[in-house]
Amino acid sequence: MTESKNLAVAITTKNNLRTIRECLQSVHGIADKMFVVDSGSTDGTVELCRQMGAEVVYREWPGPVAQKQYAMDQCADYDWVLNLDSDEMLDAELIASIRGALHTARPEIDGFSFNRKIWFRGQWLNYVFQPEHRVRLVRPRRATVQGIGPEGKGGHDGVSVDGEVRHLPGVCKHDSWADAAEMMRRYVELGARSAQYDPRRSTILRLLLSPLGAFVKQYFFKQGFRDGRLGLLMCLGIAYGNAIKQMLKMAWDMERPGSHT
Repeated sequence: MTESKNLAVAITTKNNLRTIRECLQSVHGIADKMFVVDSGSTDGTVELCRQMGAEVVYREWPGPVAQKQYAMDQCADYDWVLNLDSDEMLDAELIASIRGALHTARPEIDGFSFNRKIWFRGQWLNYVFQPEHRVRLVRPRRATVQGIGPEGKGGHDGVSVDGEVRHLPGVCKHDSWADAAEMMRRYVELGARSAQYDPRRSTILRLLLSPLGAFVKQYFFKQGFRDGRLGLLMCLGIAYGNAIKQMLKMAWDMERPGSHT
């Protein structure tokens, strides 16, 4: 019997035991192959992935974009690849949408996007970052993972495709942080990475206004206040990460030859 090569799910991991089971369970019924690229887990992630039927390979972490491109390239003999993070899970509506898309997609359509929504401490964040449409279901030979900075090491990875993109109904649950401390740490790390590859110089005015602008955008314009105290915490985390970015940029700018302190 010929093996079906309609859909492969590509996932990158490192020490994601808390979320990887739910991630794999959510796609088990639609994936012809679950392919995991691990960069050195020590918490049992690799063993659990193999127990659940995933193929797992080790590859040293080169940055999010290069790692995700590698994962997708290893599935290039499949018609479609679904790129997921290990802390993402698909709901039933999105699973049904993907099933339909795989059988009805016209040749000119090379990708599908869907909405990702944050799940934190047992609560949906229905306003912060919403909507967050991500292109994740693609024809692998006609798709490229892109990001900020050389080899995308600045983060904010995304997928671009040669042809058309359509949107699918349903929700991708994003269960990224175990607690508030981890959330703040992640935003600080993201701010530091993006600062390293942001070509713009920082100024006192930007240091003061950019974090405030980030907070106002999410809390008021995106109506993050409707997410309650968690919404406020999230918006403060966004502003804090932005402030870290601006402070690091200013410090690095001052160290450049010819700069004035």
